[in-house]
Amino acid sequence: MSTAAGHPRTIALQGWQLAELRDGELHFTAEDGLQRALKDGFFYVQQPAGTDLSAGDRFARSFYLPAEDPASPAAEHPDPYRGFRRWTAEQLGCHQGYFCRDADQTEQFFLESAWWDQVYPAALARQAERMRDFALDIQRAVLARLDLPRALWDKATGHSLTPHGTHTLTFNHFRPEVAARGLNIHKDSGWVTVLRSTERGLEVDRDGEWHPIDPVPGTFIVNFGCAMEILTRRTATPVAAVAHRVVRQPPSGGAKPDRLSYALFVDSSLDESVCPGLFAYEPGGGLHLQSGFGTFLNDILDNTYREDTSGLY
Repeated sequence: MSTAAGHPRTIALQGWQLAELRDGELHFTAEDGLQRALKDGFFYVQQPAGTDLSAGDRFARSFYLPAEDPASPAAEHPDPYRGFRRWTAEQLGCHQGYFCRDADQTEQFFLESAWWDQVYPAALARQAERMRDFALDIQRAVLARLDLPRALWDKATGHSLTPHGTHTLTFNHFRPEVAARGLNIHKDSGWVTVLRSTERGLEVDRDGEWHPIDPVPGTFIVNFGCAMEILTRRTATPVAAVAHRVVRQPPSGGAKPDRLSYALFVDSSLDESVCPGLFAYEPGGGLHLQSGFGTFLNDILDNTYREDTSGLY
C-alpha cells in the first residue's frame, strides 16, 4: 500500500487519515497512514472520479416525507423518493425498512441489496450498487495488508465479499425538534462502512475523549466494524472498531436543512449454512469461531437503540 503525494485538504482532516483507492490499493497521504487508520478505526477516502450522489442525497432529504406533496399540482406524478414510512420489517424482513425511535433524533431507512431494485428508485439502486462495490474494494485493499492468508478471506469474513454477504444501504434523518441524543454511542457490527455525510455532528472516541469527524468535500468517511476487530485482534495488524456517536442537533428555526447522512454497511452472510458466525484469526492457529452472527447482530442493535444503554457491545 503506497503513499500518495501531499494533499491540500490534509490540514482540514484534524489528524485523521486520507486515502485514495487506485488500482485496488489504498494510497494514503501520510507515510504511516494505513497503520494510523487501522488504530483510529476511521479514515477519509476520496470519492471515485465521476461519483454521482444526487439520487442518494435526494432520497435522504425525502424518504420520511408523505408520499403526496401538498405543494405540488394534483396532476403531477408522485415523487418516487417520498413516502417510504410504509415499508416496514413486516414486509421486508428483520432489521429492514423504516424505523423511528424516540430515544434518538434519527428516523432511519434500512434496505439490503436483495430489495434495492424492487424498492428504491432506479437511479438510487444503481448508486447503491456502486457504493457497495466501492466498499468491497476498500475491504479487499485492507485485507491485503493484514497477516491473514488470502485463502481464508471468504470464510473469515462471512462471505461478505461475495453476493452471499449482507450489504445494506441505510439513511438517517435527524429531527432537531426531538429532545433526545442525535444517535447513541455504538460500534458498527460488520466489516466496512462507507458513510456519506455533509453536516457536522459525528464524533469518535479516541483515548477516552470525543473528537469530531467533520465532512470533507469530495470524500467518504470509512470506518471498521466489530467483525473486523474480532477477526484481527490477535494478529500483528489489529483493526479497531471505534465507538462513535452523533451529537444532539439543535433546532435551527429553518435557517439550515436538517442533518442527513447515509451509509453502505458490509456485513457477513446471515445464512448460517453459508456463515456459521464471526471468527478470530490466530497466526499459526487458524480461524476460531467466536459467535453466531445473528445473535451478535441482535445484541449490537439492542444495545445501540435502547434508551438506557451506552450502546456498546
